[in-house]
Amino acid sequence: MASTVRSRRLGAELRKLREAKKLKADAVAEEMGFSRPKLSRIESGEVRVSLNDVKALLQAYGMDDEAQVRYFLTASREARKAGWWHRYQDSLPREYAEYIELEAAASEIRNFEPIMIPGLLQTEAYTRAAILANPAILPPADIEALVAIRIERQKAVGGESPVRLWTIVGESAIRQAVGGAAVLREQLHHLEERARQQHVVVQVLPHRVGAHAGLNGAFVAFGFPSEHEADIVCVENMTGTLYMDEPGECAAYGVAFDHLRATALSPDDSLTLIRHVAQELEDDETNGTRYSQRPMA
Repeated sequence: MASTVRSRRLGAELRKLREAKKLKADAVAEEMGFSRPKLSRIESGEVRVSLNDVKALLQAYGMDDEAQVRYFLTASREARKAGWWHRYQDSLPREYAEYIELEAAASEIRNFEPIMIPGLLQTEAYTRAAILANPAILPPADIEALVAIRIERQKAVGGESPVRLWTIVGESAIRQAVGGAAVLREQLHHLEERARQQHVVVQVLPHRVGAHAGLNGAFVAFGFPSEHEADIVCVENMTGTLYMDEPGECAAYGVAFDHLRATALSPDDSLTLIRHVAQELEDDETNGTRYSQRPMA
């Protein structure tokens, strides 16, 4: 079976337990009746470890805390499940699948987006326009699959047990007429509705602040419900995705996010600006100003 984010994280946690007990991998493998490569594959997440093997490893490491045992057994079960996104696997790049898997497992997401509305808060029309603007040539079926995937992802903030989402967007994100004025205006109304949800915080970083802690670009920090799971920070670029889980790296992004939310407008003032920009768009359209989304020649 191919590795997943969940199996790699479970393997990493099992490795930490072994190392905390100062046990050598060769000795553990011999005691368990494993080959050394099998234990290595478990700890690297290359294989999805069985419940029986998890129980045996926990016993070998002297783990008798009931809450921690439950955590590891639950993590093992979850690592073996196929997420909803697997039905789109023909259209879904591996790195995007990993991102969705992290998003689905997170209990808290902190997101800085300087030039776009975050995917979890997009309307379908905005999503489609953003995907079509990408210079990559995609078959129509893939485009519609990517739109459907993004809409499906939004259940994370609209379901019965929603993730806590704190997002900071640059003023450019609420002014860039992605899809045209009508699409952007609908998007801003939707953003305002989402921002009024108890588990969602939206702040706008206005142009006038000048230099700020997010000049290096967008990033997403995932927090997880278990104390055993460290944060993961994700940084995307045109051709790939970088995932960071080293404490020092995550701490640096945490400091940057704290500076950004201190610099940005308050949530109430952000809503006021969002409404103001939406009204400007309506006034411009009434007065004959038109924004259109035209492909480059």
